[in-house]
Formats: sequence, C-alpha cells, structure tokens
Amino acid sequence: MSMSQERPVPSYSSSSSSSSTTRSTERRPVQSPAVSRPQTQLSPTGRFVRTTATYQISPCDMNNAPGRDRPSTSSSAPAPRDPVFYDQASRTYYPSKPIRAITPSYTTVAAQTPVTLKEPRKLLVILDLNGTLFYRNKANRRSVTARPHLSTFLDFLFEHCRVMVWSSAQPHSVEAMLSFGFGDRVSRLDRVWSRDHFRLPQVDYARKVLTIKDLEYVWEGIEKEKKAQREGEKHPKYAVQFDQTNTVLIDDSKHKTQLQPHNGLALRDFDEDLARAGTDSELLKVRAYLAKLVYQENVSAYMRLHPFDSDAPLEKTSVKKAKATTATGEAALGDELDELTRRLEKSTI
Repeated sequence: MSMSQERPVPSYSSSSSSSSTTRSTERRPVQSPAVSRPQTQLSPTGRFVRTTATYQISPCDMNNAPGRDRPSTSSSAPAPRDPVFYDQASRTYYPSKPIRAITPSYTTVAAQTPVTLKEPRKLLVILDLNGTLFYRNKANRRSVTARPHLSTFLDFLFEHCRVMVWSSAQPHSVEAMLSFGFGDRVSRLDRVWSRDHFRLPQVDYARKVLTIKDLEYVWEGIEKEKKAQREGEKHPKYAVQFDQTNTVLIDDSKHKTQLQPHNGLALRDFDEDLARAGTDSELLKVRAYLAKLVYQENVSAYMRLHPFDSDAPLEKTSVKKAKATTATGEAALGDELDELTRRLEKSTI
C-alpha cells in the first residue's frame, strides 16, 4: 500500500443510532399532587384551633422565572392588614363586632363655627384612669403612681364640670385606683364605668382587645337614668342634657375616641419613665385647655379647629400670672417686715 493511498475511515454503528426514534429535549411540566398542611385559625369562641388546609403546588416554570436584574413590584404594594390584631406590637386584638362608622350627624355638628360664650357652662368630663391619671406597675399591679398635679386638677374639675370615670379596666381595678387617688372625691363622681360598660362579648371581655369609648353609650345611659328618677327627686347632674357640644373625653389613646374624635382629648401616656421623673405637667395643660372649653357653645367645633397639643408648653399667660402672684406676695411680705422693724425700734426706745 502506498503512502499516498487514503485509508478508509471506519464507521461505527449501534442499534441506538440506527433507531428512527429520537429522544426529545423538550421539558414537560409535571403535575404536582395536592398537599395538606396544618393551618391555625381563630374560632368563634376566640381560641386558636388547628385545621387542615389543602394547597396546590404549582410546577416551577424556569422560562418565566424572574431574573436577578428584574425589579420586583411586590415591595411597592401596601402590606396587608393583619386580620387578627389591631396592633401587632402590643398584641391587641380587633373587637369581635365590626367598628361602626362615624355618624354623619356628628360630622355636621362638629363642622359648625365655634362660638365663644360670655358665661361659662357645665361640661361633662369623662376621665380615663390607667395611663391618664395613674401609672400601674406591670410587675406589681397593686403599685399605683398618681400623675403630678392630680389633686389640683380634680379640684378644678369638680368646681366647673360634671365628672365621671370610664376605664377599660375591670371593676376591682377601677375601685383600687379610685380609692388610691380620689379619696373622698369618689362620692362626687356622677358615675363610675368600667369594662362592664363597653358591651363586649365574653370572648373580648377576657382578652386584650381594642376598647372604643362610644359616647353614644354615655348619652343614652344618662337619659335612661334621668327617666328612672322620680319627678320630685331629680339630681342636679340631670339638669343639663349632654351631647357632643358639651362632653369631653380625656384619655391617653386616640384609638379609643375614634367614633367622636373631636370630643377626645388625648394626653401623653403616663408611663414608667414619666412616673419616675415626677416632672410631668400634662394635667396643668389640660386644666388650662378646659378653662377655654367651658366658654364654648360647641366643644366639638372648637376642638376640631384647636385640638389639644400635648407637646405645647404651658401658656405664657399662666406663667405671667404665676410670676405676678409671686411678686405681689414678695412685696407684701417686704411691707410686713418693714412694719415689724419699725415696731421693734419703737419698743426698744
């Protein structure tokens, strides 16, 4: 064989290569079975029960999978509302009953133009207790601290207003706080309401749930009390018909006053830090604010335009009056000392 002669290229054959059937490279979606997983749900009794929910697992479509350079639009969507908790941080539940809407008539009356009266009028002031007038130690619930200037504040209220208490605490806790901070003034309260007056179902009464202080309950309750009184035994607390024009609700939470927002006076929460500092002046600010409200024909109209500002300093007029009173007292004391000195000199001679 010559070197120039080409060698034939050997061919290799197999049964697989000779087959007319070729293997397809196309990927087909696999139908995934349904999978059952445990799920936690809230039962009508307020307890969490474990149920089984069925989910269908979808196959992964790699052709339509988002790439790394593709921006996701899910972050721009608002977070869904928690269906169980009104406040996730404090673990406060939604009430079992739906929260009603604000009545149109309330909005209409609150939108009126404020009118200042020449003479003061009696207001109904509804007081919250824990977080507003007192701080209760979470580790020891029997340890109660009164907010600074409480005594002065209460004296002002009982002189110019009708006063009642409405607390979301249970009756025994309300009684303990009143005995500690009100003393003999308890008998001067028009009424004392506690958790029993929120009309809560049993499931909400026994757990930490949002409690809304609907002033319609108060006004209806007063009318029922008035009708139950005998004609010749009408108490002075029924002499005035109370409504949104002359009612003020003082609380440390705006959430509790949301049905009558322009009648709610929200204070800074009297917490452990403020209780330890002992320098809080919130009640002095509230007293100055109420001194204006007693001259208003419609407090909801005034409070809508001029809401209470917890961050505002004490009014300069109050400071000036205090300084003037101090200066007058010092001048009078100086005159007395001069007169006493003259008398001593005469007696010595």
